[in-house]
Amino acid sequence: MEILSNIKISKLLTNHHYSINSVTTTMIKYFQNPLKKENNKIVSILLFLVAFLPASLLTPSGILNAWSVLISALFITHIFQEKEYKIFNNNFFHILVFFWGSLIINLFFTSNLDGSILRALGFGKFIIFVYAIKYIISFKKFKYESFIYKIWFVIFCTVTFDLIFQYTFGFNTLGFKSPWSARLSGFLNQELKIGLYYYAFAFLAIGYCMTIIKKINIIYFLIIFFFITSFLIGERSSFIKMSLITFLFFLISFGLKNIFKKITVLIVCILITILTIYKSEDFKLRYYGQVAKPIFSQGILGYVNQTQYGAHYRTAIKIFKNYPYFGVGLKNFRNESPKDEYIDGTKHNNLRVSTHPHQIHLEFLSETGIFGYFSFLIFIVYSLTVSIKNYLISRNKYQLASILFVIINLLPLIPTGSFFTSYAATVFWINYAIMISYQKK
Repeated sequence: MEILSNIKISKLLTNHHYSINSVTTTMIKYFQNPLKKENNKIVSILLFLVAFLPASLLTPSGILNAWSVLISALFITHIFQEKEYKIFNNNFFHILVFFWGSLIINLFFTSNLDGSILRALGFGKFIIFVYAIKYIISFKKFKYESFIYKIWFVIFCTVTFDLIFQYTFGFNTLGFKSPWSARLSGFLNQELKIGLYYYAFAFLAIGYCMTIIKKINIIYFLIIFFFITSFLIGERSSFIKMSLITFLFFLISFGLKNIFKKITVLIVCILITILTIYKSEDFKLRYYGQVAKPIFSQGILGYVNQTQYGAHYRTAIKIFKNYPYFGVGLKNFRNESPKDEYIDGTKHNNLRVSTHPHQIHLEFLSETGIFGYFSFLIFIVYSLTVSIKNYLISRNKYQLASILFVIINLLPLIPTGSFFTSYAATVFWINYAIMISYQKK
């Protein structure tokens, strides 16, 4: 390991330059044919931007925001030019506008308008963003669907290779080292959030493989490989969600066929995970010492209550009790949580202050109150209900993957990122857009 760490920089850069050129050349080759076939320039650019959207999530937040804004702006321009307003004449658009309206109404009751107004009004961009993705995926009867998911698959496999590389050598293909040895960061460098990215796109990649690979054993192998990579990332909450998605995807997508093989795959995943934990002191501490052992002795609620996240949760609940109807307003948990009235002497209470409560349900309850929370529930329950009914008709694997992502992301107790931050929100709305793209009347 020491010898590999001391490789000359010039050699590393040369090899990296070669690998990047290879990947770039491959992607350009995949992209050229659809670009030449499509006569509308705006649609061609939108196709490019959506196809490489997962890559934009690996860039700094400024680039990611610019990427999503450009997609939305070009989409609106195209809609006005072509006068295709009818695409907004459906219940998904109406429920999104309803949810946005609830956020705007909440502004009249916020404790700090300066912190809330941009977040509430800015939510409108996600509605346009969702419909831009939906439009391109379903464009001309899903003409470019396979191409888009092909590029996403290549990008996801590149990220997977990079994470395995970082786990093996201590630095990734760009030379980035994770700020914490027990976790991987990959292309995100010092930001430890690649786990969310990974479980968000893993089964979209599997869905693409299922359309081009007929041998089920290869699909099983890829599922095991992606599952283990998710574990090696070291983000516990993301790995729990990846585990749940894996189990549900198996159960729903493959049904009762080849039940012995499916049980074997799940057992292999569990055994490799246990073996890796046993052989690594870092994993043993993080997964057994800090999670499994306390849960066995205190129960799930007792364990959560003894963590830093428990301090966030308790503070959010107290804020909700103080402002039950409309909360303190969007983006105001950070201003409310430091107040002395939330000091209670419990474990980690001194760590209660944060930008958000790290749990989506508590974020809505503390910042938007009962009004905002039930508006959110109406929006999400309607969207999931219709999408699940559509899946039962279409049996589309991409739609299934996105439905499972949305459902798992809404589980209580398990920590989540803020629903409104650029990175987490973009990942969520990409999956939401796919979820509603396969609507059957």
